[in-house]
Amino acid sequence: MALSEQAKTATRRFYWNEADRPFIVDTCRKYWPEEMEQVLHRADLAERNTFIFTHRWDMERCEEEVAFPNGIDWVYRHNEDLEWLVMLNRARYMGELGQAYWLTGQESYALAYIRLLEDWMGQNPLSEAEVRASADRNFNVKDTWRKLDSGIRITHWLKGYYCVRSSEHWGAEEEALFLEAIRRHGMYLYIAYTSHDRQSNWGFLETNGLFQLALLFPELEEATSWQETAIQRLVGMCPLQVFDDGLQNEQSSMYHHEVLHCLFESVWLAELNGIALPPILHDTLNRMYTASLTIIQPDGRQPNFSDSDSTDIRDVLARGAVLYRRGDLKSQAYDALDYEGIWYFTQKGFELYEKLEATPPEFVSKELTQGGYAFMRSDWQPTARYLWFDNGHMDVIRAHGHDDALHISLFAYGREFLVDPGRYTYMENRERQYFKESFQHNTISVDGRTISDYVDSWKWKNVARSLGRVWRTASEYDFAQGGHDGYWRFPQPVQVLRQILFVKPDYWVVVDTCLSHGEEEHAYALPFHLAEGLEVRFQPDGHLVIGDAVGSDGPVLRILPLDPVKIEVEPSWISRHYNEKTPANKVVLRQSGQRFTQFVTVLYPARRQSEAPPVLRQLDVLDSYGSPVSKELAMALSITHDGGEDAVLFSYQGPRGYQFAGVHLSGNVLLVRRSHSASCPDRAFIVNV
Repeated sequence: MALSEQAKTATRRFYWNEADRPFIVDTCRKYWPEEMEQVLHRADLAERNTFIFTHRWDMERCEEEVAFPNGIDWVYRHNEDLEWLVMLNRARYMGELGQAYWLTGQESYALAYIRLLEDWMGQNPLSEAEVRASADRNFNVKDTWRKLDSGIRITHWLKGYYCVRSSEHWGAEEEALFLEAIRRHGMYLYIAYTSHDRQSNWGFLETNGLFQLALLFPELEEATSWQETAIQRLVGMCPLQVFDDGLQNEQSSMYHHEVLHCLFESVWLAELNGIALPPILHDTLNRMYTASLTIIQPDGRQPNFSDSDSTDIRDVLARGAVLYRRGDLKSQAYDALDYEGIWYFTQKGFELYEKLEATPPEFVSKELTQGGYAFMRSDWQPTARYLWFDNGHMDVIRAHGHDDALHISLFAYGREFLVDPGRYTYMENRERQYFKESFQHNTISVDGRTISDYVDSWKWKNVARSLGRVWRTASEYDFAQGGHDGYWRFPQPVQVLRQILFVKPDYWVVVDTCLSHGEEEHAYALPFHLAEGLEVRFQPDGHLVIGDAVGSDGPVLRILPLDPVKIEVEPSWISRHYNEKTPANKVVLRQSGQRFTQFVTVLYPARRQSEAPPVLRQLDVLDSYGSPVSKELAMALSITHDGGEDAVLFSYQGPRGYQFAGVHLSGNVLLVRRSHSASCPDRAFIVNV
């Protein structure tokens, strides 16, 4: 017997309302037909006890269909991977079954939701005694009841519930079972929260679930206490987990966005139901959106630093634009409100987004100061020249972090060139180690040793600390500098320093300086991991051209070493998504040296391969008295290109007076720009003093 309308609305607050259904269905069909078809496809599979995890925000994706023709085994580990089991139990398909029911009106989707609800609840009982007895295991009672997965699961069940409860097949028995599910999850999430959860993404994933079920089911005896506790936890976690710069403290772009999503849902649902939240929640969420805007790549995806996938984040920015009326977020988001955003905000939000003016962000290049990531870009167009520099410490928890100190990735003219290879797996195997170690990042290694020492999938020892960080940004240049103490552990320690000067809007000068203590010779390797499909072409002058197949005249990246170095091309792997890896190549620059060893590399992208390459030459450097200065104390080079000639000097004895390129300047990083046009005067910049 179907549940009466009076029973459905007696005390209940709302997620989305039946009255919103026609607009949601029509608008999704008009603007997002492909995404709608993907939802229906996954719902069709779930209806047949078959599962794939291909949603863009599935944390551990799996495109292989896994079927249970004889009933679902909720503790099954596909390919022995725990992450497949937890994805099954996070149950995004339950929300999608509800969406499919509204999108099509087919009762089979509602029936599938009910059947899966009954099956999961029947196979996975949980008592308060079990929860309390699991305290020594941090309250992870069993694999199907891990805390973060339980927080995620109940939010997906709620999304589906607010659709299927309008079905003729949803009656008093189904409502009672769902209420029991709410009680069971609420009890568990309320009890099982630990001090470690406060500084981990787990805390937000758990607490978002607790807050939602407490807010939406106020008739429960415990609802008020659960809701108050959830808000207190959110308030406590915000300053602990989110830096002032807006980045989440695990310093993974994916977990940053998972935490942002949880905070967004709690804030959105509170506003929808007229619940006032402490201002710190809005302030934190707004700063997180600004961090997302800072890091977004020209292709709309997040950089996959640390444990992350290469995920399109324009949907995240679109929802933030609606929530906070931010035209800067819309400028980098979709033209129309995203598919999920239509469900969250319905007609009012969709129309608000349409009317909202897209405005350029107030910044172009920016450093996330506490996180330590620097982002250099020429502009906000898809063709922007863009480089990100990992100049921070390994993540606070040391679990999701990679050994990627001083790594860089690079985009130009709509093409990705230098990449972070990603994560691929959480299983304890050689591939996990491969993707986490520093060898697979674009950063110097010494004597074949990693920067930090890998222990296992979640642990490190001798973790390198960030040193000597500098950031400057101006209209003509960006400059970042950083080092680490990873090779201080050697019997004869080695100090590594990386300096990056972005000569806007065209190219980067990257200077890697290694200072060793003692007479021992060290072997240095500088890799550049290339995006899939790129070819390496050697030039007679020892320079490299990186681009698509020979014969195309598309964008290229010229890698131009100033001094002769040994260059090798080696195979590598790139993982864009969990469970997925693609073969690629990396270019490795090698040299050996004692005491002072330096790589000076110009990274010069061009819109077309046929464009004339720049010309590099090393410049003489004199001190203020006119005496020659050795390269160990100061190095200068000239870069001649179509627009003119630039001269750059790097000092290694602090700010001093130098004569070079026909000028006399004081500082420790100096830039002189000369145009080919006689009407344009020389411009000199003291970058870093």
